[in-house]
Amino acid sequence: MRIIPGCLIVAAASFGLAPSSPELHNRYGLSDLERFTVRPGITATVEYGADRLACQIKIERYRSIVGQDPETAPRISVQEISEVLEELVPRAVRGKEISNSSFQSSACGVGNSNEFENVTISQSLSPCQDSSAQIIFKRDICPKVNGLPHIEPLPGNH
Repeated sequence: MRIIPGCLIVAAASFGLAPSSPELHNRYGLSDLERFTVRPGITATVEYGADRLACQIKIERYRSIVGQDPETAPRISVQEISEVLEELVPRAVRGKEISNSSFQSSACGVGNSNEFENVTISQSLSPCQDSSAQIIFKRDICPKVNGLPHIEPLPGNH
């Protein structure tokens, strides 16, 4: 008979082990980085500036922050990347196109970079691996590296 109350106490305690989002926000304030599921298996990770507006967005296949990535997530197509880009930074928001460059480091390392008045968009368009994209907003409040907006290398294009 004592087993049931003991199990209930252990079960109740286990729910309190992992902090919830509201608990973390109450303790540490607003997050400067968030990840959203924009399509099944596709995430958009957003880094905010001090003004709480997006500075960088990375669109990619879902990845676990610890451990192995699930192989069950569907591959991301160029079409899906284009649709998500249009949702996050519609053409009217991007401004006038300043430059467009393509690169190919191998049969699998294919991509392009488009610089607009308000954003720079880099895409990995590899036929061998998932497509992905990075959006860098050109705003004074956003972090810069060596005078340029911070941008990480896309997978497969190192």
